[in-house]
Parts: sequence; structure tokens; C-alpha cells
Amino acid sequence: MRTLVVLAVLLLAGIGLARLTAPATPQVTAPPPVEKSEPFKANLATFELLLSGTAKRVSLEAGGEPLAFENTAGPLTGKLSLSSDQPTIFLKVEWADTTAGHRFAQLRLEIPGQATREHVFSAPADIDDIWEP
Repeated sequence: MRTLVVLAVLLLAGIGLARLTAPATPQVTAPPPVEKSEPFKANLATFELLLSGTAKRVSLEAGGEPLAFENTAGPLTGKLSLSSDQPTIFLKVEWADTTAGHRFAQLRLEIPGQATREHVFSAPADIDDIWEP
């Protein structure tokens, strides 16, 4: 009888040790649900473009139809269609005065639901630059 009790205790101890030393099985859990976001809808951003001098031609584009202005010195304002949530804005300014000198153009964007963004384009001659706000 004592032999059977010793064998049962040894068997239980072996089962316990086997469980403790066995490699842990990875517990599979379902990934968290992915929130579906709405696709980006084209935004119309209000813009204001300030020039440091008189421009012969100005072209402003954000992935759509470019806006063109000719023979202007005053602030340019209007609506710019942004085709994505990470737009690339192209600005080309051909100055009327071709003498050497540093010139700049300041672009201010007001996108609905976002903070106002500003960027200054500068060049020693005509401006042909991009901005990724």
C-alpha cells in the first residue's frame, strides 16, 4: 500500500513538473477591430498669396487645374482644391522686373477644420517651388 501511495505522489509530482517546464503555448487573440475611416473628400481651401513685387505670371496648383494670374502685384485670394489629405502645392512666379534681387511669395492656406498654415517661398529670381503642408 505504501508503494502505491509513493507511486501516486511521484506521478502527481511528475505531472506538475511537466506542466511547469513545458513550453508555453501562444495564446491566440483576435486583433482589435480596425476603425474604418471615410475616404478623403476634396477640400476647398481658401488661400491668400502675398508677393514682394509685381508678377508677370503666377501659377498655383494643388493636384488639380492650375490657377493662373497675370500682371499682378496685389494680394491674390481665392479657393484652391486640395485633392488629398497630404497635398502638394506647386507655385511658379515669373517677376515682371528682371533685375537681380531677392524676392518672396507668402502663401496662407485656411483648410476647413484645420489650423491656418503659412509658407514663404523665396528665391533670388523667379520662383518655381513646391510645398507639402
